[in-house]
Amino acid sequence: MKIQYLGTAAAEGVPALFCDCEVCRKARALRGKLVRTRSQALIDDQLLIDYPPDAFSHFLTYKIDTTKIRNLLITHVHEDHFYPPDFAYIRPHAFSTPPEDYKLRIYGSEDLVEPLAEAVEKSNGQLEVVVVKPFEPFEVGEYRVTALKATHGTAHPYIYLIEKGKTAMLYANDTGIFPEETIAYLSEHCPKLALVSFDCTGGAAQDLSYDSHMCLGRASYLRDEMDYAGFLTPKTIAVLTHFSHNGEQVSYDEFEDLAINEGFLTAYDGMIAEF
Repeated sequence: MKIQYLGTAAAEGVPALFCDCEVCRKARALRGKLVRTRSQALIDDQLLIDYPPDAFSHFLTYKIDTTKIRNLLITHVHEDHFYPPDFAYIRPHAFSTPPEDYKLRIYGSEDLVEPLAEAVEKSNGQLEVVVVKPFEPFEVGEYRVTALKATHGTAHPYIYLIEKGKTAMLYANDTGIFPEETIAYLSEHCPKLALVSFDCTGGAAQDLSYDSHMCLGRASYLRDEMDYAGFLTPKTIAVLTHFSHNGEQVSYDEFEDLAINEGFLTAYDGMIAEF
């Protein structure tokens, strides 16, 4: 399997709009890996995770043909992960002319239904919302996907366990330390994970005063707990993503060394990991 991190920032992006902090000033000056767009990922060039306002820019930057994307997983409905206005353009002969066999299926919680109702109605059958329940595996093409409950500030936030044959990965942002129900499910059903993608909105902090995100310290703790529980192997790739300019933040070039010392890769926009 392969994951490409199209965007790796929290809601504000880096550099953040209207911000003059040191992290943002440095990102504006040096650009490159220090610039981060809102979070989105692509599995094997075909399974999309989340749809932020920066999606159009991602598709252009990484030469992604959206007519080839037929399945999209949404973690939650905060607008830096779910931007409904773009789906209005799946409207044949009005705003676009997709292939005759085109159909985009958007998977996620019941929170998706109302925001997408008009777009679905006007899409001539080329847009479908598939409501999935936590802890109930479902098939998406060649993938077996399970939505797991996250700790985050929406009604039904999910993280996703994604399996393809004997290979499995866990995409785990936005979330804090997993809820007990998720830990219990993983304890009973989790295969060995080849890759885990951890939230790191809190940057280099060792702990946070809030529960809806993680930081380097909390991600290290959770990774060690998962290793102790037998979910990981010595070859498991652990990646940190979803960075903010707030809190105990350092720029990519400084944070990378901190992360490596803790056994993590630091994601950057466009980064590809194969496993």
